[in-house]
Amino acid sequence: MNSPRIFAGSSNPQLAQLVSQRAKISLGKVELGKFADGEIDVWVKDDVNNSNVFIFQSNSSPVNDNIIELSLIADALRRSGAHKITAVIPYFGYSRKEKQNRSGEPISAKVIADLIIASGINKVVCLDLHADAIVGFFDVPVIYLSALNVLAERLKMEKLINPVVVAPDVGGVKRARNFATLLNAPLAVIEKHRQTHVRDEMEVLSITGEMSGDTAIIIDDIISTGGTIIESVKSLEKRKVKRIIVCATHGVFANYAVENLQDSKIEKIFVTDSVAQQPSPTKKASKIETVSIAGLIADCLKEEI
Repeated sequence: MNSPRIFAGSSNPQLAQLVSQRAKISLGKVELGKFADGEIDVWVKDDVNNSNVFIFQSNSSPVNDNIIELSLIADALRRSGAHKITAVIPYFGYSRKEKQNRSGEPISAKVIADLIIASGINKVVCLDLHADAIVGFFDVPVIYLSALNVLAERLKMEKLINPVVVAPDVGGVKRARNFATLLNAPLAVIEKHRQTHVRDEMEVLSITGEMSGDTAIIIDDIISTGGTIIESVKSLEKRKVKRIIVCATHGVFANYAVENLQDSKIEKIFVTDSVAQQPSPTKKASKIETVSIAGLIADCLKEEI
C-alpha cells in the first residue's frame, strides 16, 4: 500500500498544512483551477493507487464552490484507485437546515451529505455540527469531533473569576452544559423566538439559570452574521454583567459581523481555525483570537492511517 496523503482543497490550506505537519502525513499534489465560465477543474498529480487519502475541505465561503471542489477531488481520487477516501470537513456548510421548519423547505444538510458521499467518500471527519442529527445523514462512518476542550483550555488561561456559561438559545443547551462542566461553571440559558420568515433575525425573550457571576461566557457553534450574539449581549448588559466573552467553533463572520462585534461590549471572541479567517476590509478584528484545532484533527488522522 502506498503512503497516505492529505489533499487540501482551497478553503483552508493553512489548517491542512498544520495538520499535515502534526500528523506527519504528506500533503498530496493537486492542481485546482477554474474554466473561463466558472466551472471548477481538478487534477490530482500524485499516484494514489491503493492509498489511504484524506481530503481537507471546509464548506465555508464560497460555500457552493468549496462543496463542488470537494466532490470533484473525491471523484478524481476514486478514479485514480485510492483505497480509502476520508473527507475531513472542519466546517460543514448548510448545517443550519437539518430539518423542515415549514412546508416547502429542503433539508439542505441531507442534500449536501448525499452529494458528498455520492462522489466516492468512504468516511467523514467533522467538527461540532449545528445539530447532532446530521451525523445520521451520512451513509458512511462518521468521526465526530468537538472543539469544546480546545476552547476550554484556552479560556482557562484567562483565569476568570466566577464565570457563568451562557447558551444563546435553547438548542445550544447541551453544548453549553458540556462547556460549563469543562470550566466548572454554572449555566444560564437565553430563551428566544426566531422569526422563520426572516433569516438571521431573532428576538430575546428571557434568561433562565444562574447569573450571579461577573463574567458571562457565551458559547455557540457558529458565528455567522453575529445577530444572535449581539442580541444576547444586549440581554446580558441588562443583567449588569461586567465582562462578556464569546466562544464559538466556527467563525464564519458573514457580511458586517466583524464590525458589529467590534462595536459591541464583548471583551474577547475565541474561535477555531475550522474556517480560514480573512482580514476585515474596514476594521481590524482586534477582539477575535483564533485557537487552532490542528492537534485535535491530527490525532484523529493518525489513528486512521
